[in-house]
Amino acid sequence: MQYVTLLGDFIGNAKKTFKTGWVTTVSKGNIFLFIQLFACNFCFSQSYSHLSISDTITIHSKVFDAKRKVIITKPSPAKTEEKQSNYIVYMDADDQNINGSFLQSANNLIANKEIPQSYLIGIIHEDRNTELLEKDKLLNFLKEELIPLLEDKYGKANKITIAGHSFGGYFATYAFLKDNDVFNSCIAISPAYWPNKNDVIELLHEKASLVHGSFYLAVGDKRWDEISLRKNVFKVQKTLRNQKNLSFGFNDLTGFAHNATPVVGFGLGLSFVYDEWEWINILEEQDNKLKQFPDFWGHLEIKAEALFHLNRVSEAKSFYQKALKNTAKDKHLSKSEMREVTKRLRTKIKKCSKILR
Repeated sequence: MQYVTLLGDFIGNAKKTFKTGWVTTVSKGNIFLFIQLFACNFCFSQSYSHLSISDTITIHSKVFDAKRKVIITKPSPAKTEEKQSNYIVYMDADDQNINGSFLQSANNLIANKEIPQSYLIGIIHEDRNTELLEKDKLLNFLKEELIPLLEDKYGKANKITIAGHSFGGYFATYAFLKDNDVFNSCIAISPAYWPNKNDVIELLHEKASLVHGSFYLAVGDKRWDEISLRKNVFKVQKTLRNQKNLSFGFNDLTGFAHNATPVVGFGLGLSFVYDEWEWINILEEQDNKLKQFPDFWGHLEIKAEALFHLNRVSEAKSFYQKALKNTAKDKHLSKSEMREVTKRLRTKIKKCSKILR
């Protein structure tokens, strides 16, 4: 019983931090718990339980007038359930640390049903800085050659996410703003927004009210190469946090230096951009559990939480009320636990009522 209470609070609180769009501080202590939760079912290694072995393919690119290599990591065939494909394109796949962090984060999130089964597309750079800072040639390669090839082979994309760190985050932001109809969501970890006279920030001011989808942004605060990025990152955060058409999440990764932020940032980012998918999945899970335990307040509360985050507030209020009513039937709750649970549920009911006015 207590496990369900804690789980519901953990999920709800984690999601609430993103929904505000304001600064959320994530310390190394918080992240250690985050990692423990995902690591409990598997060992960290290069063998992934929910991903196939990565393949490196060669594309004869007309855009670059050269051969280009891309790493494709597909969902494990035995685990594949999704009817539509999800593509997650990430920069710096030739960096073993970036590639390993990204694949491990994605695998653990897929295994825990935090994100859907997805094709992970790693971009190998021939001239990293030139490609990422000049931007347009790489962007044209992605949208004119790589994505059509993927959709021809694996099916039309349900959602395409673009992700990057440092200059990769700079490029990912540019691609999201420039071709938002192609890239539905963006993950920018410790992005360097200073190149080219802050051109991406200028583009942001032009496009901010027009873009839609999800955008996750994170930055650390340790050592100068990271600290020097914070001013521009906070400019972007201030612009995006109030955009009505955009689901925006931000984390201030306290205690993390520039090359350490991808270790936690990619996982947090993936979880955020697939937030709606996860809540739909949680709702289905709770419906199944309630068939077996129709009166258990814990499942009713988590179902209400899912409905609330899916903007079905009236239904959420009804299930919070049912959960409150059924707490009295739970003989395993101590008096102090009962007070805590009923107080929390009443607060959530009041919040729903305020929204529905």
